[in-house]
Amino acid sequence: MKIHFGGYGFQGLASIEYLGDFESESRMVLNGLAGYYVAVERAMGKKEALYRLSKFVDEFFVTLEVMDSGALSSKKIVSGKLERIRHCCIWSKSNHIYGIAARDSYLDGIAGETELSAEVFNLETRKVELIRDDMREVAAACISIPGLFAPYNDVYVTTTYLSQIPVSFLSEGDIVILNLRNLSTDKPSTASEIIFRAMEIRSLNYAKMILANSSCASVRVKTRVHSDNVFDYLDKVRRSV
Repeated sequence: MKIHFGGYGFQGLASIEYLGDFESESRMVLNGLAGYYVAVERAMGKKEALYRLSKFVDEFFVTLEVMDSGALSSKKIVSGKLERIRHCCIWSKSNHIYGIAARDSYLDGIAGETELSAEVFNLETRKVELIRDDMREVAAACISIPGLFAPYNDVYVTTTYLSQIPVSFLSEGDIVILNLRNLSTDKPSTASEIIFRAMEIRSLNYAKMILANSSCASVRVKTRVHSDNVFDYLDKVRRSV
């Protein structure tokens, strides 16, 4: 049995509060920020994992918020649109905002063999694969978010854009943490947001199609995490440790 654990953007973090039910499980398939948290937690402990995750979200918050493409509060409408324009200008020339060194600084001290695996999309072969065995590589793959950092080893990106949660390697008896974004809370208002929403709907439908044809059990995530409450959510998780 394997646990499939992760999610897209800030919403991916909502999986963390369900991790306590599976602390004894060593076989997990991970993606996104929540997957990174699991890898660090298994390698260095909960406090260090939360510290690094909070620091990561704080350092890259603006870009992660742009990628989240959620509804902007009235205070963020102008600044948010300007940031989206700035990021789009960079993305038109490069596939990432930050260099490899910025990502690798969050991998310091992570080492050892593991039964955890990271679900990734290989940009060369156009296939979904698993990175496994090495804890540092698993952690690196989980935070190799397309657009934020360059692909891991030049070819691998986490599958949060493909299916939101890691569902490409399901086996009978597996458990899926069903942590999908809720698209009913905001409406796209620009052409770029409409295009992004169409991509997101495809990723949701892809995940749902795979799940509908599997015999896996699922645990539905009810908590909603977004740019307006992500730091409060992380504080809540920290207090529970």
